[in-house]
Amino acid sequence: ASFIFPLVSKWSADYNASTGAKINRLLAWDFKFTLADSDLPKVTRMCQAAGVEVSFPMITHALVEHSLRLRPGEKLKGRTLRYFFKESLRGFLPDEIIAKEKHGFGLPFGDWLLTHEKLRAMADDALRSLAARGVIRPEFMQRLLAQLASGHAGYFGTMVWVLMILELWLRASPLADIRAEAP
Repeated sequence: ASFIFPLVSKWSADYNASTGAKINRLLAWDFKFTLADSDLPKVTRMCQAAGVEVSFPMITHALVEHSLRLRPGEKLKGRTLRYFFKESLRGFLPDEIIAKEKHGFGLPFGDWLLTHEKLRAMADDALRSLAARGVIRPEFMQRLLAQLASGHAGYFGTMVWVLMILELWLRASPLADIRAEAP
């Protein structure tokens, strides 16, 4: 995907003009800062570290160039992301694949919390400790765990993970006795 970096410059110049469609300006921003500056280098480096060769079949030069030529309404229809891509594959792929939601690179930590009692106990303990430190409010912790259990494990699991890691880091650091000061 080395061709991606020259395309970022071209796309930024073409689509960042204030007269361009908002979707194109947002996509140029996402292309540069999420894809080219973050996701692709991270995935590439981690795969190299593991001795795995990685490719990005949906980010070929021809496909990216074609996507740049699409009209704004073909890129986003209502709230349907990847509209053109999905519609172009309709009839070739089963509808359940086309309708399937995108999955990112994150760990399914929220799902693990719901299925592994020891991990859940560890997370509960960490959040209680953060609440005792005054870093988070106890009612926020309770609401977060309730929302996690109510069917939003993917979204709220990430927040639980971040807070749990913060508490574990605080325990291991010289700042272990840190307490939030009252406002």
